[in-house]
Amino acid sequence: MDSRRRASALVDEAYRALGEAIVDGRLQAGDRLRDVELATLMGISRTPVREALQRLERIGLVEVAANRYTRVAALTDRARNDMREYAAHTIAAVMHVALPRCTDEELAETARIVEQMHSADSSNDYVLAVMALASHLVAVSRNVVFQKTFVQIDLVLRRNLEGWTSVTDSTRATLFRHLHDQIGRRDTNGATWTFLALHGFA
Repeated sequence: MDSRRRASALVDEAYRALGEAIVDGRLQAGDRLRDVELATLMGISRTPVREALQRLERIGLVEVAANRYTRVAALTDRARNDMREYAAHTIAAVMHVALPRCTDEELAETARIVEQMHSADSSNDYVLAVMALASHLVAVSRNVVFQKTFVQIDLVLRRNLEGWTSVTDSTRATLFRHLHDQIGRRDTNGATWTFLALHGFA
């Protein structure tokens, strides 16, 4: 049993290390991923590296052509657009569940993170704030399915949301003000609609 747990932990470590390297750009689209080289670099056997690469392929960060290559997948416009749509609707759904369950302190933290989104000076800062909001809402939702799903998609979310921000027209400030007020009132329907509107999906 201990050896199985250790093997699973090695796969998790390799998955996280490789995934983070893809997300932060140390591994670029098209870079070849050779399990022998990666295993040597990480100081582990090839088996957990191969399993980690298979997991990364399943979430779209790695692409494999049998007997030809394993490489970092390209980040396409379609992947970005699909992920932005998915992220906006998923975070709105989690918000709808989480707001009624928040303690007063958790509600205040939700509003504080929304303020970080509003004041973000760059897309990178905006995405970091959105991810912080998603992580916070998932935690306070007390919903195990949301929690497990978020762990599985965290890497691909962060990579594919690169360049994302809220609407940039004259409605932006008004929408953020509405969202802040709706969160304070635990207005789930209003807050979820406003969050979607901020990202062009309402």
